[in-house]
Formats: sequence, C-alpha cells, structure tokens
Amino acid sequence: MHTMRTWTIESGRQAAELRITGDLMNAFLTERFFRLDEGTFGTLSAAPEQIRRLYGGYGGNGAIRIFAGEIAFLVEDSPRLGVQWVQDSPIFKRASDGSWAFINSPAELAKTVLRAVLSEEAYSHPGVADFLTGVEVAARQLALSLSPECAEGLLAFAPSSAYEWFIKGERIAALRDRPFHPSAKAKIGFTEQDCLKYSAEFGEPIRLRWVAVRADSVVRGCPEGPLSCLDLLAAEQRAAVEDEMQRRGLRPDEYVPLPVHPWQLQQVILPRFIREIEEGTIVVLDAEAGEFLATSSLRSLAPPSIVEVGSGADVNAVAAVAMLKLPVSVLSLGAARYLPVVKLLNGLAGEKLLRQAIACDDTLQGRVFLCEERHWWGYMPASMGLFDDHPRHLAAQLRLYPPELFEAERKVIPMSALGVHLGGRHILSEILGKELSREEVFSFYSDLAHLFYDVVMRLFKIGIVPEIHGQNCCLVLERNQVKGLLLRDHDSVRLHQPYLDKHGIGDPGYRIRPGYSNSLYNETIHKLIFYVQSLGTQVNLASIMEALSCAYDLPESRLWTITEQAWKEALQGAGLPESDRAELYRAIFESGEWPVKLVVRPLLEADGVPGAMPSGKGTGHNPFLRGRL
Repeated sequence: MHTMRTWTIESGRQAAELRITGDLMNAFLTERFFRLDEGTFGTLSAAPEQIRRLYGGYGGNGAIRIFAGEIAFLVEDSPRLGVQWVQDSPIFKRASDGSWAFINSPAELAKTVLRAVLSEEAYSHPGVADFLTGVEVAARQLALSLSPECAEGLLAFAPSSAYEWFIKGERIAALRDRPFHPSAKAKIGFTEQDCLKYSAEFGEPIRLRWVAVRADSVVRGCPEGPLSCLDLLAAEQRAAVEDEMQRRGLRPDEYVPLPVHPWQLQQVILPRFIREIEEGTIVVLDAEAGEFLATSSLRSLAPPSIVEVGSGADVNAVAAVAMLKLPVSVLSLGAARYLPVVKLLNGLAGEKLLRQAIACDDTLQGRVFLCEERHWWGYMPASMGLFDDHPRHLAAQLRLYPPELFEAERKVIPMSALGVHLGGRHILSEILGKELSREEVFSFYSDLAHLFYDVVMRLFKIGIVPEIHGQNCCLVLERNQVKGLLLRDHDSVRLHQPYLDKHGIGDPGYRIRPGYSNSLYNETIHKLIFYVQSLGTQVNLASIMEALSCAYDLPESRLWTITEQAWKEALQGAGLPESDRAELYRAIFESGEWPVKLVVRPLLEADGVPGAMPSGKGTGHNPFLRGRL
C-alpha cells in the first residue's frame, strides 16, 4: 500500500481548504462564472511580465494557461471538465492600485468571485449569504475530518468481517460527502463538537433517545407489518423502553415508540414540539437505549454489530440485516435533512418499481440487490398534510439489507468510499489485501465500470434510473471480485413511462408537490439519460477515477477511455430500440456538449427557506471528446 504522507496538526485545515478551493474553482469554471476570451485567457508565456512573476515556478509547462481578470489563476486540460484549475496553484485578486494580492482561503475566493460577477441585486440574494456561510463552515468541519487523529483512527481500523468492511467503507465515504460540491461538508446547525460526535468518519457510538407518539398521529409504511424499531435493540435495552412506557401508562396499542437522534431531540423536538409534548401526543422518554454508528449519509445509522430481524409478513421468515434512518434536521446544501412522510411514501412506490423492473431482465438476478425500505413510521397528525414542514422532523425507517451480502466471502462498499484517497492511500489496496500494480488498478476499475453501466443501462431500457450516486449505490464484491450493486434509498427512482409501458409496468403514483417541478417523471430519454451522465458518471465514477489517479499515479485519461468503452458496450447490449440506441449514442459520445448538474448557481438562487436540495442543469464539456479540447 502507498505510504501515507506525514501530517501535522495544521494540515487538516490546509488539506480542507485546498480541496474546497479546487471544488470551488472547478464549479466556477464549469458554470461559466469566468469568460475565457482572448482578453483574459492565454498561455502563461504571453502574459504580462507582472503576471509571469506571480507564477514563476510554472513557466516551463506549456500545457498550463492563465486567466487574468479580476482574479488570476492557472488552468490545464481536464478529461472531466475540459479545463480545470491547476490543483494547489496560487490564486490572486487584483487590488485597486493594480497590484495582485494572494487569496488565502476558500471563503475569500468565493466572496471575491461572486462580488466580481454578480450584480448588486443578485449578490444581496439570501442564497448568496447562505452559500458563503456554507463554504466557511465546510472548511472548518472538513478540517476536523482531515485531521491526523481522524486519519490515524480510520487507517488503524482493520475490518475482520464483511459487516466491518461495510462500516469502514461508510466512514471513509463520509470524508468526501457529495463529490465536487464545495460546501457539501457543511452541516449548518452542528457545532464542531457535534461533528466529532455525530459524523461517521470519527466512529463514535451514538446513544439513541426515544419518544412515544400517539398511534393515531403516526403513518406507517407497513400497517400490518410485525416489525418495530424496538427490534433493533438488545433484550435488556428493549425492556428499558417497554418498562418505562408501561410505568407511564403508555399502552402499546395507543402509543408507538420511536427512536430519536440525540441532536434532533435537543435542537428540534424539545423546542419546536412543545404543544404536542404538553398535550401528551408526544411523550419524551427518559430511556436512552441503543448505540449506533453514523454512516456517510448522516441520517442513516448502523448498529456496531449485525442485528438481524424477521423480514416481511412472516416474522419467522429469512432474517434481514437491519439499520435505521432518522431525521437530523441540519442544513446541508440548502436542504434540511429531515425525513418527510411524502418521501417515505415515494420510497414505497420506488422500491416496488425497482423490483418490477429487475424481474423484467433475468441477467439482473443475483447482480442487483435492494434494501427493503417498507417499514417506517412518520408523525402525521390529522390536522397536517404531506407537504407541511412541521411533521417532517419526527420519523423513523428500518432499512433491511439482504443478509447474504454480509457472508464471509463478500464485501459491501459504498461506491463513494472509492472516491476518496487519504494521504496517498486508497481503500482498494486494503480491500484486495496487497500492493497493487497500475494494471491491477485498471483491471479492477474496468470490471467496476462494465458492471455499473451494464446494470444501469438494462434498468434504463426498462424505463428507470435508480439513485446511482456513490452514497446510495454500493459495490458488492465476492472473493474480492466485482459481483453486483446494492441499491438503497428508493424515493427518487426516476422513470420514463413509455418504456415502462412496454414492460407492463404502470405509473407508480409518485406524490409530487403541486406547483413544484419534479425530476421523477421524465418524458424523453434524453432527460432520463441525464442522470446517468450526471450522478452516475460526472459524480460517482468521476470521483473514483480522480481518487485512483491520485492514489496510484495513473493517467486519468486512460480511466476515462475504460469508462467510455464500458458504456458503449452496455449501450449496445442493453436491448434498447435501435433508433433510441443510436440517438443515445450520439448524445453521449458525439455531442459537442453534455448537460451538467449545476452545484453553485442553484444554491445562490435559493430563497433561504429550507426544503428540497436546490438543483439545476446547464451545459458543459463532453468528457468523451477528449481529443478536441
């Protein structure tokens, strides 16, 4: 395995600021905040002497170009983006006297760029202030994650079971959060102490709190289902909750016990649910029962060791490995991380849709695994509706994993964990248990890419694209060979109804807020393939390629060539109608531009009211036209 760099206490902050600066600069370039024209953009050798002196150490590299407007920075060709900021190179801003001053933080960079390119009116929009705050908070919180203490703890954790491999993968995935989002690591509402206690990378056990909620104010995903959140607890812990409910006269047919994240109880439930607590609709229990570990998605919690529960209507049926999802209403990328009943209902529809689609293609059997997400409980009093904000902060979901995934010869790794390199090290070497040659890394990535696109395009042919970013799409390995994909979080299974109709699958009946746009129903194949281009390729696989390239000193362009070949083969073999296949081929491999998922502009334009994550679509570089940069 590659030797880890020596880190100092300050390096956590430094590493965090460099990463966020890179994500910021590349987002600004992709979303065209800078006009790269003859007046501002050219070779370093042709720049004015004052500029050349700023970048004296870069003068010998003819591939590097410079932008000099209100700020000055260096760029180079990029397979993913077309052009990208030269990582770790200095960035300067023009002072009023014409001199250049070094920009020394991501927060200063964001403020300088937005001041320069936005009108006064646009700059005063609440989304801009929130974005600037997010960048600053992200730098502080990411610095904790990249500290020597955290890194050493992660590197020292040597898994001894399939389940521990899953836990380690989740902890590593948390270091990246959502790739290429400059402010992704910012959890607005968490103090630094909260981050250390509740973020997955630190591996601290979280002791749950419990409330009892009047049964007539609870909506259930499986009204007749035998499972309860208490099934996650050991016998002694379960007894503590049940005994307290009995002592306080809270009958099980009248009250439903729900776990609550300790941060959520203190910061949201106690201060915002005062009336319900006073009326006895919600009873806060004294019991603290159940220790769980955070995962990379923050809201999802895993027991420290396997907990098996019965699955389905028969409590004696094959056991499933159970985990938990709870609202934690911090703000992340403009969205509150609560758990709305409407999303849980859409998850029921999405899971049914996925299971129907998988049944339409025999080659997907044994290669696509699904979490069962039907068992949930959400606070929903009769006086409120699906789109009201208040009830969204109190809910719980049991997420059931197929038990065979945790057998001795298997490993389940979130794909986002493969998008992280830590001090020159990568989890792939640890997974495979040896030092890896370049060709071994290329071979592993080729197997991954071929499996990924084959599965995704076969599901696309049926008419759906599930959640395929790296946090909700896990790689299943068997004897360290790529075996399949595990899909979870089914509330955003996107569809193209004409394809579903061909396979006899009806409209799932997603609940969409009236008057709001939605991305679940896609009337054209171009709209649906966008999610394979963006979440699947530009986010998930691109972050893996970047991490492998950095950790193993590989040419990223060769990884993109492997990606292109894998997708071409999958497109050819998926069984799409010939005219559609040809149309998709042109859009993916021959189009001069690709649609891109915007990450900064939607946040700047957000109205400051927490809701769904702001998103937007623009146009940008086609990574498969590398020869025409």
